[in-house]
Amino acid sequence: MFRLFLFLLSYGLLILSIGNLILYLNYRTLGYSWSVVFKFMLHTTEFYLAIGACIILCSVVLDFGFDRTT
Repeated sequence: MFRLFLFLLSYGLLILSIGNLILYLNYRTLGYSWSVVFKFMLHTTEFYLAIGACIILCSVVLDFGFDRTT
């Protein structure tokens, strides 16, 4: 049950943070260059949330660190 909760939480955070990062690409239409937009995206909280959620999601799905023999 705990793994299901972690899966749903990390999946939700991943979807929300990637969605916000995609919305930040609209700054390109305001005249900013690609390098400025990507530098801004790398320094946002959503980027770090996406990385953390991806790590948790991979560890839950790929079964890292769970020992079922005990």
